[in-house]
Amino acid sequence: MARNLQQKKEQLPSVIDFSQDASDGLDNLSAADFAIPYLVILQKMSPQLDTHDVKAGQIWNTVTEKGVNSIHVVPCAYTRNFVEWVPREQGGGLVAVHQAGSLPEHSVVDKKLITKAGNQLIETANHFVITQTDAGIDKGLITMTSTQLRKNRRWNSLLAGLKMKDSTGKLYTPARYSHSFIMKTMVEKNESGTWHGWDIELSGQLQDADIYAAAKEFAGQVKSGAVQAGPPMQEPAGNNPQDTF
Repeated sequence: MARNLQQKKEQLPSVIDFSQDASDGLDNLSAADFAIPYLVILQKMSPQLDTHDVKAGQIWNTVTEKGVNSIHVVPCAYTRNFVEWVPREQGGGLVAVHQAGSLPEHSVVDKKLITKAGNQLIETANHFVITQTDAGIDKGLITMTSTQLRKNRRWNSLLAGLKMKDSTGKLYTPARYSHSFIMKTMVEKNESGTWHGWDIELSGQLQDADIYAAAKEFAGQVKSGAVQAGPPMQEPAGNNPQDTF
């Protein structure tokens, strides 16, 4: 046995050229075969604080399971929906995800959208982004609810207000994925308590053509329906659904 292993070892090249087999075994995968990381803010009651070396206020990647203080993102696409939850006092649980234009019959009770079945509808803004790190680029999803919807509206307004000049000097509004942003967190509070929310800062116009192409492709996947926001990772914890994680 030892001799056979030695013979096999001698037959292997001294240096492996991985480029000769680039993407082998991965070429039949589509957008539906990948898990898009949720990029969420860790709160003081997040379970990750007990299981990982992280702290409240950091941004958690649900695929890499790592927390960082800030991320550099390119916003690519945006959708808005309403997530229906069974109240926690009734057992909790996800019921359905509704598009903004097709909500079930409901009424407003204490500023909450409540269905005829007694479930709560949570307005959710979904930002599909490209993340930039030292290791390269990746895809991600940032969801905003409750108090963070103000940040969502501000971000969308900022994007819609960006202007550039074409070759003739005429102003135009560039694509959503034309600029990058730095995402950090900040402490917020109201009568219900304190939590960490998003702090969004414009970084600047993209300079890398490869990143722009990747962002444009991702935007097209979302627009075509090939990529969609999956069910939320966890139900809201209370009056501030951003306290989920």
